[in-house]
Amino acid sequence: MRKPRRNGKILAVVIIGVIVIFGAGIGLGIVTGKKVQNSQKVTSDDAAGKEEQDKDSVTQKGDGKKDGGKDDGTKDSPKDNAGDNFQDQAGGNGSSKESSQDNPDESVSTYDSSASADDTAIHRYEYIKSDCTWTEAFQECINRGGYLARINSSEEYEYIRKEISKSGMTNVFFRIGGRRDSNSKDYYWVNQDNRLFGEKLNSDDSWCADEWKNGEPSFKDGSLEELYMDLFFYDGEKRFVWNDVPDDMLAAEPAYSGSLGYICEYE
Repeated sequence: MRKPRRNGKILAVVIIGVIVIFGAGIGLGIVTGKKVQNSQKVTSDDAAGKEEQDKDSVTQKGDGKKDGGKDDGTKDSPKDNAGDNFQDQAGGNGSSKESSQDNPDESVSTYDSSASADDTAIHRYEYIKSDCTWTEAFQECINRGGYLARINSSEEYEYIRKEISKSGMTNVFFRIGGRRDSNSKDYYWVNQDNRLFGEKLNSDDSWCADEWKNGEPSFKDGSLEELYMDLFFYDGEKRFVWNDVPDDMLAAEPAYSGSLGYICEYE
């Protein structure tokens, strides 16, 4: 009778062990499943967060373009600056027409075809010795109430030559009120606005065609541009002559220091 009882105990122990093992397996499976679910949830949340960040980034970029393509902390693009520069040039300090008046070296023509012809009367003249540029002489005559001399007849020119000789200033190179545009080889007198007008002074048909120094105007001296006019007594030809010269003669040839001047005309 003891044998069967012992077998029963063994069976009971085995059954209990199986139950314990089975229960532990179920518990481990539940815990593992929860960890997997949590891991998947975290991964899913990370992906969703990244997607949201990408959307925000795209939205910010889009807003930046709407605002002119500028992000906080960044500079304008070269294209934006180019547009601003273009507006500054087009609508800034005066039009191109005004610029060409102030700077006759501009390639834009400054000839005023609507201006009436200059008179041929003999006026009052002032002979000033000064180491200045043609541009400075032009402005100085206006400041004095006159203008850089314009010679319109052989009678007027003879009067001026005689006055220079009487004053003992035959060694002075006088600036007079004629010039050309850099894109042209035609010389004219200029008005008080520094615009060309009247007849062409270096034309074969002009009254003054023979008043130019032989071989002048030459338009250039080597690479030096000559746009302006002066008159002086030339020993080589024993007469007063006209010549084309650069604006700043001293910069071209310092030896002219002390022998430059200009003629102001007053009506």
